[in-house]
Amino acid sequence: MELTVAHIAMIVAASQSFLLAVLILQKHRALFANRFLALLLLSFTVILLHMFFQDIGVYQRFPVLYLAVGAPLAASQLQYLYTKYLLGRESSFRRSDWLHFLPFALFETGMGAAMLFGWADFTDAAIASPETAPLFFRALNWVFIAQGVTYMSASLRLIVRYDRHLKDVISSSLDEMRMTWLRNITIAGLTAWSLFFVEDLLLTQGVNLSNFVFVSVLFALYVYAMGFVGLTKSEIFSSPAVEETMQQVSRIDADERTAGAKYERSGLSPDAAETLAARVTALMETDGVYTDPMLTLAQLAESLAVSPHHLSEAINTRLGKNFYDLVNGHRIARVKRDLADPAKKHLKILSLAFDAGFNSKASFNTLFKEQTGVTPSEYRKSILHTSGDE
Repeated sequence: MELTVAHIAMIVAASQSFLLAVLILQKHRALFANRFLALLLLSFTVILLHMFFQDIGVYQRFPVLYLAVGAPLAASQLQYLYTKYLLGRESSFRRSDWLHFLPFALFETGMGAAMLFGWADFTDAAIASPETAPLFFRALNWVFIAQGVTYMSASLRLIVRYDRHLKDVISSSLDEMRMTWLRNITIAGLTAWSLFFVEDLLLTQGVNLSNFVFVSVLFALYVYAMGFVGLTKSEIFSSPAVEETMQQVSRIDADERTAGAKYERSGLSPDAAETLAARVTALMETDGVYTDPMLTLAQLAESLAVSPHHLSEAINTRLGKNFYDLVNGHRIARVKRDLADPAKKHLKILSLAFDAGFNSKASFNTLFKEQTGVTPSEYRKSILHTSGDE
């Protein structure tokens, strides 16, 4: 069979997924959750190869390779566990989590037994064409879809719950970048399952939209996107403060779910909260602690000799901001002062941003425009021009 553009796309995506998995295992395995990500990428490799093999008729010659059809039964679980362990505090695998792979193990065992005992008629039709697949294989697609949607939805719930408190404990864009990455791959995964559902539903009505080639190409593009982000922003796979950040978010979330309302049982009096808020403001303005690009709530709390929970409460209730906005507000103010200083007009804007504590050009530009309504370069031109006229 002649190779098509879709076939080439699947082969390249499978290769890229495999190489990214190897890269993660070699350079970023220290973060425990990344091991699930590497396994997820390896499962993507198998899924893409399965799509390619089925399309070009490899299974007719090597039916044992059809065992790869069960890979989706492991992929959605791996993505869920990656999310769970990345956002949690665990650094070792829980025995109970093996149960997530029970459907995959049962399926592979059943398929292996069918092939071993010569149930050729059982698999031949499915190998030949999705339209002529036995009822078992058609039902299996629905099991795949139901499981995929369930696990992706569960992952999204974890992300939403975590994201609700993230900016209470971080000041940099690194964890925000990681959350964006995690959210995007989960939504993309949910979209892929939804498209697979639509095409399979049409197939049951006798409409073969593309013999699943459309879904295969979109899946390949999804893997390309993951690879691009993974290779150009590899910092999302590791962070010195990641465990500390996760622990603080988990603590705030647990307190809120236990108490029913944020800070309801904190024990911090209004006067104490007011005093603590004043100390925070003074520390920001006099010591410039915000210039540390990786400053976290826990680090600031330690310098003030208070608990992170009480510090978060004082910032939220007395200053009317979360930790992220508070720190980056001071950073923006610092950059604005520097941009207005004629003595610093020879310095690059990005250099001033990094000196103020930013660690990402994109997040700096976004925050600056949100707070001022103009870009940093426009602000510098306008403020220096005004000063010159005076």
